Amino acid sequence: MKIIKTFDKKVGDTEYYKYRAPLPKAVAEDSGLISKELKITTKNNKILIEEDKEKKE
Repeated sequence: MKIIKTFDKKVGDTEYYKYRAPLPKAVAEDSGLISKELKITTKNNKILIEEDKEKKE
């Protein structure tokens, strides 16, 4: 699995990109994080995805 860099838009002379990481279906569904605000961080060369408790209403 690889992180994919995709072109998003161009504003003036500046190009903007988005980065995507495909997740296995079971991991995404079992996480309970679908349609929730997420907090993404890196630690010890790993990407951590967790629910953003500060933005939770």
